[in-house]
Order: sequence, then C-alpha cells, then structure tokens
Amino acid sequence: MITMLTLGSAVVVANPASAAPASTEQIVTVDAWWDCPEGRFCAWYDTNGYGEPRYRGTERAPDLREFKLNDHVHSVWNRTGEVWCAFPDINSTDINGSAAPNPWPIGNWQGNTSQYRMQDVISSLRRGAC
Repeated sequence: MITMLTLGSAVVVANPASAAPASTEQIVTVDAWWDCPEGRFCAWYDTNGYGEPRYRGTERAPDLREFKLNDHVHSVWNRTGEVWCAFPDINSTDINGSAAPNPWPIGNWQGNTSQYRMQDVISSLRRGAC
C-alpha cells in the first residue's frame, strides 16, 4: 500500500514494506568503521575505516579481487568474535612467502593494516584459526 500526503505543493510518498531488499547483506550500509555491524568482518580500501567498506562479511572471502580489495586492504574491523586469517594470495594461500606475518591472525581488532606491515598485501580472508 502506498501512502501519499499532500502538504501545500509538496507530495510525500511512503514506499511499501515489500520494497525492502530480501537479503540483510543488501541492506547493510556503513560509512565508517565505527558503524561496522556487529557480527561482521569489515575491510576498507582507505585507512582509518573511511568510506564504505568494500567487504563486510560473515564468511570467507577467497578472492578479494571480487571486492576490488586485492592487495589494497588498508583498514579492518573484526566484530565477529572469532579470529580471521588474512593471506597474501587468493584462496587462503601463500605462494611466495613474502608477507609477514603469514597468515596474519586478526582477532577482535579495529585499525590500519600498516601497523602490522600488511597494507597492500592481503588477497584473501578466512574465518577461523590460522
């Protein structure tokens, strides 16, 4: 049901509840890391959690190219209550052994990846112990 209210020359339209997205993945919007939803792992292209996170998931991300984050994760916030592992290569692997630490365990932490020399290194994420 659409409700219309006329105020002078202005018209206000209320959309029906059925127009809401079907998946909670679609309705999560975050503009800074302090808004990262509880129960999610969020990763940003920018430092200090600025802008919208490109990844905000509850499960693994085997290839961060899908989120335009491959080798460009500059800040993260893990709000899942579990450790996540960050890997320098896709599919949770380390082909060349160039990243340190590898894999990088991320507990309930919020911050810039440069603190651990992992800026421009992370290519995949996996939930669970490293």
